[in-house]
Amino acid sequence: MRFEKYFQPGSVEECCALLKEYAGSARVLAGGTDLVPRLKLGLLKPTAVIGMMDIPGIDEITLSGEGLTLGTLANLRKISLDSRLDQDYLVVKEACGHVSSLQVRNIATIGGNACNANPSADAIHGLILNDAAAVIASEKGAREIPILDLFAGPGKNTLEQGELLVKFVLPKVKPHTGASYKKFAIRGDSDISIVGAGARLTLAEDRTVAEARISLSAVAPTPMRAVKAEALLAGKAPGEELFRQAAEAAAEECSPISDQRASREYRLEMVRVWVRHALEEALERAAAK
Repeated sequence: MRFEKYFQPGSVEECCALLKEYAGSARVLAGGTDLVPRLKLGLLKPTAVIGMMDIPGIDEITLSGEGLTLGTLANLRKISLDSRLDQDYLVVKEACGHVSSLQVRNIATIGGNACNANPSADAIHGLILNDAAAVIASEKGAREIPILDLFAGPGKNTLEQGELLVKFVLPKVKPHTGASYKKFAIRGDSDISIVGAGARLTLAEDRTVAEARISLSAVAPTPMRAVKAEALLAGKAPGEELFRQAAEAAAEECSPISDQRASREYRLEMVRVWVRHALEEALERAAAK
């Protein structure tokens, strides 16, 4: 690995100052599951590496009456095993549990999974389905953006020079809400997703769909929501035919590529299959509340 300097700041402010000082030539080290291999292969040659481990509170998982807060260094395995999330944020646990192998989840962080901006990332779909906001710090203060606004393209995020992602804020879950995330990969979780599909349904008192979310992985340049499919569900009685129509609409919204894992056509068919499965499980969970 080749870099000139290593820093381990003790505060968010110090970290932001270093990022500004080494603008464009610094890399932030969280879990390191992506950064360290790239450094070893010489794919990245930053002047400085900035470790976040000494910043207090940045790894916290906080559940309150207002919702859920995940620090950017919150560990994926810890999130996936946190029983406090079972009632309202089960899909957050599930999405984190689908990331790679146990060894990787022991080290990887929720912030790293987001900032890598991989179109096939899994953990972030628990955030997308729950309308999470990303809190970003800089010397100018803090700003919040919707989670999807963090992604600019494959491997590219929207953080500006001197900015640091510090946490995600998920609002309180509404009554009669259920969510599910499905990962489809040949070798299971240890493999990269061919398609990922998530769904969240909130039911009205008459058991029609009051609100819907559908998220997709590995079928566009960035993680995405299928907003037309969501609109199709709103106000209607959920069921097999409606879910089939929504899955078809979701397939029409995405733009997958062909690569070594699957063809474009196969991915589109898997969107139709897995969106339907995710909706079915989301409905089952919403109806049980």
